[in-house]
Amino acid sequence: MQRKRPTIADVAHAAGVSIGTVSNFINGTATIKDATRERIEKAIADLMYRPSAFARSLPGRTHHKAGNLATLPRLLVVGRVSVDFLCRVDVLPHRDDRITARHIEKALGGPAANLAVAAAAVGAPFALDVELATAVGDDPESDWALASLSKLGVHALPIRRTFNSRLSQAVVIIETNGSRTIISEPFELNEVDLTANMDVQMETRPACLHIEGFHYESMTGSIERFHQAGWKVSLHSAGLPLSSRTPDAFIDMIKCIDLTFINDVTLREIFDFRTPMATMIQQTHSMLSRIKKRGDVVLTLGEFGAVVFRKSGGPQIEVPALPVNRVDATGAGDSFAGIFLSLWLHGSSLEDAARYAAIGGSLTTTAEGAQGYIASFKQLEAARLPDRAVLAR
Repeated sequence: MQRKRPTIADVAHAAGVSIGTVSNFINGTATIKDATRERIEKAIADLMYRPSAFARSLPGRTHHKAGNLATLPRLLVVGRVSVDFLCRVDVLPHRDDRITARHIEKALGGPAANLAVAAAAVGAPFALDVELATAVGDDPESDWALASLSKLGVHALPIRRTFNSRLSQAVVIIETNGSRTIISEPFELNEVDLTANMDVQMETRPACLHIEGFHYESMTGSIERFHQAGWKVSLHSAGLPLSSRTPDAFIDMIKCIDLTFINDVTLREIFDFRTPMATMIQQTHSMLSRIKKRGDVVLTLGEFGAVVFRKSGGPQIEVPALPVNRVDATGAGDSFAGIFLSLWLHGSSLEDAARYAAIGGSLTTTAEGAQGYIASFKQLEAARLPDRAVLAR
């Protein structure tokens, strides 16, 4: 019987360290104690381990990070990377129906990965040093995902193994009108995962930890620790647990987050807003103005653009979406947040960050898959609307 090729997880287990520590050793992306280095080297020799496609793809990046990359603003995204199976159908089937998809395609996905890729793609003059702390498996799909992320400018930090030891999977059913239904597997990164593998140090450059709503409650300790080290913390409300979807819990959250992204559906659910869009925006502004917030709140409105509510309580900023022919809305919010963060970390105005993010989010919907259209700043600038239109009411 053919012997199974040893994986990075096998090396980590044999050496008694985390997968992330082995990854950092292989790629030279962190300082490792001599005793730990010796255990990893022995495990690699004993197992006759050969680095995966991920490790082979990184030698150039390590050199780059020692130079220009280390001076760029740093964005550390925590969350899911997955392999998405995109199925295009005319209309979502009913129960017990059997239909034939126009096609089924494989693509890189996962909310955190989508955001990280969008942020990295913006490039000059808003280039970032982007890292993704995530969970992967021991399978070829995990190697493929990590190599793909590296080629897209995102350094993956595999800080834990998935529960089934393979890359997380999702099925995305896309209808003709651009609507989509997503079915994904369970995924969790918790406080222990992050604290066990991250040595949080003071940064002399702008730095931000970005987390998904899925992981907010389990990472409150990490939020405080990163703040103490001088980092900013941003959050996307998608996936917030029910216990955080109450007015009081949401207000407590924005008091400790430097930049919060929330879509209109979630906001309406939390505050039971049932008014037209313009009235909802004014209600939100009035409510947030009475709160002493740590940071700004960005409300995304899909095809109608976005609104930024300043922490100072001044007038809100309204930006339009780009008029496009929508093919697939998957990942539009992730792209918006990633692009916004790239400008925000470089000190751009909130209006510019929101305006370019709205353009990028719109462009994302013109292709299938969350990463079907990855826009650079040059492309965002070319697509920018000539006038300063405001939101349609």
